Amino acid sequence: MALPPLLVLPDEKAYKAHWLENYVFLSPLITFDGIAVRFFAEVFDHAFFRESKPRSRVKDFLDFDRAKRMDWVAAVLRDGSVELYRRVMPNGKTRRIALVFSERYAVIVQLGGLGKPARFITAYVVHNDSALRNMRSNPPWG
Repeated sequence: MALPPLLVLPDEKAYKAHWLENYVFLSPLITFDGIAVRFFAEVFDHAFFRESKPRSRVKDFLDFDRAKRMDWVAAVLRDGSVELYRRVMPNGKTRRIALVFSERYAVIVQLGGLGKPARFITAYVVHNDSALRNMRSNPPWG
């Protein structure tokens, strides 16, 4: 799949504005197979930030590696050639993992209930080999 070029913006404020203008305000995005995916302003911090102190669980630092790939989210969700996996969470909610294996890039959405749109959760490059294997061990979507 051809992914958009990396998004190079000057600062956190510009990335946040891009997120709002191209995802939140245009929400929902319709996937290649007709799933409506909603994007929310507050998800920006979860999806594009990381911990400045490892294992602190406080995301307080803009991760430019993730932010530069922001436009990949829509491209991946709209492309039917990506690997798709189903993950059922311990709380019973279903997530769909869309994986561009060649880039090790994953986009994760949580399915809504009957007639409700899905919700974008996060997107990132999967650096850890065991995490990548774990993703691919989930059942295929379908």
